[in-house]
Formats: sequence, structure tokens, C-alpha cells
Amino acid sequence: MLIDGFKGVYPATVSPKDDQGRFSASRFETLIAHLYGSGVHGLYLCGNTGEGYLLPVHARKEATEVAVEASKGKGKVVVHVGAPAETDAVELAKHAAEAGADGISSLPPYVQGYAFEEVHTHYTRLAYASGLPLFVYYIPVVTHREFTMDEMDRLLSIEGVAGLKFTNFNLFLMEGIMDGGRSPHVFNGHDEVFLAGMAMGAQAGIGTYYNIMPEHFVGIYEAAVAGDYERGRELQRDVNRLIRAAQTVRQNGAVHALMRWQGIECGDPILPARPLDDEEEGRLRGELEKAGLVEALKI
Repeated sequence: MLIDGFKGVYPATVSPKDDQGRFSASRFETLIAHLYGSGVHGLYLCGNTGEGYLLPVHARKEATEVAVEASKGKGKVVVHVGAPAETDAVELAKHAAEAGADGISSLPPYVQGYAFEEVHTHYTRLAYASGLPLFVYYIPVVTHREFTMDEMDRLLSIEGVAGLKFTNFNLFLMEGIMDGGRSPHVFNGHDEVFLAGMAMGAQAGIGTYYNIMPEHFVGIYEAAVAGDYERGRELQRDVNRLIRAAQTVRQNGAVHALMRWQGIECGDPILPARPLDDEEEGRLRGELEKAGLVEALKI
């Protein structure tokens, strides 16, 4: 189903930690204020960028509560509730509704290679548990699983499933899903092709680098809506130069370092991920300087 209220730019928020490595509500509030001040339309919590699978359930609930409160009158909140244990995912789905979130999302269960019927039942339980619009999270590079068109149609036919977060470079497949008769609401998931995803019909975007260049992504969205693809390409080029620079080191560490350089302290990545060491930080800065992005990033 198409949902007008979920259009726009949704940062896949980092989950800030304090100096002891625990989730920090105060740092999260600072990040959220920065993002809304940059014009974003909503937030996507506790996904891969937000290290949701590595946070304890109580911290994920706290992140939801902080985001819902900070988003009042500003934007919508979509909570990723996926977890290795279905009981935790259902608990988080119920909590998201109780806390006042606007939607939920979830990776399919994938740790042990589940049958499609198990995946279908999993999403059915999540939709029933929350009563909120549910967005299937399609990211084969992480789950190592691709759905057939028939399987995707069955998932989209579940009562309460509103659409999907499509994180795949195959935009031909995305267009085919959108043209399949279900009219799903689609969030483009790969930051590198946000403009292209919008051109192919995505109504919104969710991504990691929205934390670092939120104004650029808002600009890409607005350019696509206005049909100003020349402006959109200029902004997308900056984004892609940033991503290429970050790919010379480790993405999770790079994102945390970049945000710290921008004055938004988010602590370190959750173990086993490590922060960048001095050599890696120097290499990243060098790549950003070569790309001409230091001024745009305000670092």
C-alpha cells in the first residue's frame, strides 16, 4: 500500500554509546536534533547501522522511546525490530506500538537458513504483534537470501505489511516488485543509488550516510521530486565520493569517526567492531581531502 506519510529521507540512525559502551539517551537526543535540524523527514532505528542486533533489548526499547519523544511534530519513527530470537522481535514490535512509533521493519530471520514458510510466519507474527505498518527489509548482501517474485508477493500480501526497505543494486527487480500489483511503499536502501532509486519510483530512502550528509540526501530527494536531475547528480556525486573514501577503511569505524569529527559524539562501534586506529583515521582524512569534501562535511 502507498503511504504518503512515509515519504522522504530517513537516516538509519547510529545508536550512540557513552564512554563505557552503553547506549546513551542524551547523545541520541543530540544526534536526532541535528538530523531534524537538517531537514530529514523521519528516523529508522536499530537497523544494521544502529547495531540493533548487538544492543540488549532494553537499550533498543530506550532508543525507541527517546526517538518517539524527540520526533513529535517533526517526523515519523520506523523501528527495526528484527532479532535472532523471534520472541525478542515480537516483544520489540509490541513495544514499538506501545511507545508510539509509526512503523516497524525487520530483516528476515536468516541465521540458520530458514524455509520460506518460516519467514512468512515470522513476518505475520510481527505484523499482528504491533498493528503498525510493517516494512520487510530486503538486503541479500547481509542475509544471503533472495526472494522470488512470487515469494515477495506473498510477503507483501500479509495484512499489515505496507512495503519494504529495498537494499539491492538491482533496481530492475525493485521496479518489478512495485509493478506487481501490490503497490508497496518502497524505501531505497543503498545510499550510492538514492537518486536512481527515486527515479525508478521509490517513495523514500533509508541509509547510513544520511547521518553524515543529511542535507545532501534531503537535497537529492527534493531534486528528484522536482525533476531536477542535474542537481540531484551533483549531490549524489558528493555522497558517492564520501562512500568511496569510507570504503578505504572500515565502514562502521569510519561512520563513528566522521560523526565525532563533526562534533556529534557517538562513542565507539559495538564489539567485535573496532574504532579506526590513528593510521586509518589519517588515511580517511586524506581521502576526504583528495575528494574535496572537507568543507562540505564541516570537519
